[in-house]
Amino acid sequence: MSQLGEDIIAAWMQLIAAIGDRWVVSGLSFNEALVCNLLSRRREDGGCLTASELCAKTKILKSQMNAILRSLEEKEIITRTPSAFDRRVVEVRLREGGGPAYLASHTHTLRIVDQLIASMGEEKIRTLLPLLHEAADTLEALSAVSRHPLSEAAES
Repeated sequence: MSQLGEDIIAAWMQLIAAIGDRWVVSGLSFNEALVCNLLSRRREDGGCLTASELCAKTKILKSQMNAILRSLEEKEIITRTPSAFDRRVVEVRLREGGGPAYLASHTHTLRIVDQLIASMGEEKIRTLLPLLHEAADTLEALSAVSRHPLSEAAES
């Protein structure tokens, strides 16, 4: 493996350790916060997502997604309603206002992000964002080509 590869892994692991579930997400599980973020972004487009779409976007298994959605519904953060076009499809939406638990978690995360921006500076963050998105998109594309990229890499 190249030194660049080793450096990427080291930086990746350091970032994961620095973020940690408990540090960024407050009051919700990481997966609950992930689903809420996707629903929040989708709401800005005027729509909703189905459980299947959430599974595809998060790579969470359907059984796990159902448990997450049930928990978010019990916390009054989301609503699930049958589609007007196809009663077999359930539309998932973030409640208006997002529910107190999600708002508290999101506010906590925004404070951390504001501190990061203040420490690193807006210019560096604006440079970093497209690179992070490109890296995530590239990894998703590689994952779509091969369902088990790690096992294939180990074979090479």
